[in-house]
Amino acid sequence: MDRGVAPEKIAIVHDSASSLHNEITMANYPNLYEVPFTVTATTGDQTKDWIDNPFQSDAEKADFINDLATTQMSTSQPNPNAYKKVFEDIISKGITEIAVVPMSRGLSGSINSAELAALALRNEANIVVADCKTVSVGQGLLITQAEIENKSGDFDDAAQLVGRVEELSKQVYVAQAFSSLEHLRKGGRIGLASSMIAGVLGIIPIIGTNEEGKLVPIDKKRGWKKSLESIVQHVSENVGQKAVRLALVHFESDQLDNLREEIKDRFVIATDKDGNEYDVMECKENMVTAAHSGPDAVGLGALIVDR
Repeated sequence: MDRGVAPEKIAIVHDSASSLHNEITMANYPNLYEVPFTVTATTGDQTKDWIDNPFQSDAEKADFINDLATTQMSTSQPNPNAYKKVFEDIISKGITEIAVVPMSRGLSGSINSAELAALALRNEANIVVADCKTVSVGQGLLITQAEIENKSGDFDDAAQLVGRVEELSKQVYVAQAFSSLEHLRKGGRIGLASSMIAGVLGIIPIIGTNEEGKLVPIDKKRGWKKSLESIVQHVSENVGQKAVRLALVHFESDQLDNLREEIKDRFVIATDKDGNEYDVMECKENMVTAAHSGPDAVGLGALIVDR
């Protein structure tokens, strides 16, 4: 059957809020292209900007984590020129169908930058931008699922792929626990009243996204054990017994193994077209989300795969 554009001729562009990193994308999803956020960190009188690969050594990374509680962090979304540069690189390879899946419009203006860059290149390529209504591991699940289906030849063009992402966005559920919400408050993602509950008497807040793609409180628990249980309960109750792809995410947390144990036997793992179960994708928060999550965060994402 003629599917029109070959699967490899539809490129997928995402920003670095997706929690996908080179170890994942280069090995399994080579048709993905990342546009990085800029992260600025100020400690004392020293200021450093990071784009993409923030640490030059493990020692530098350890120093940063130790200082994170007193570090002033801010993020800058990719500007239109950053997207335009990536689009032009893709077009130079002869690919003129480009689907873009930035961070939720409800959380960032990254999507606006992508739309402006797409408009500038409208005569050179068919560039279509999705609002995925999520971020971090949820965004990563949508992007990788789109590429899995793209490689199978499910889409004729970028518009069909974006339509699929927006359809799937209604079937992705994410919960993340943070030791502190102070970084989210500083970044303007939550209000002062919400941030004050974190860190008091060991209370750990659990955050998700709503239908508008904005951060919302899900629960709060005392201690990590109860927090992990709440994360799993929230996600599993939403997906029921439907087949899902799962992803775990953390930033310098020792809780990931505990979370992996918590999800055992609680979910129906979806299978690929060959009948093989999908692996649980393990992501690691990059500097973009670390700027808002603080030094200790864990999360679980589930995407219902109705295929």
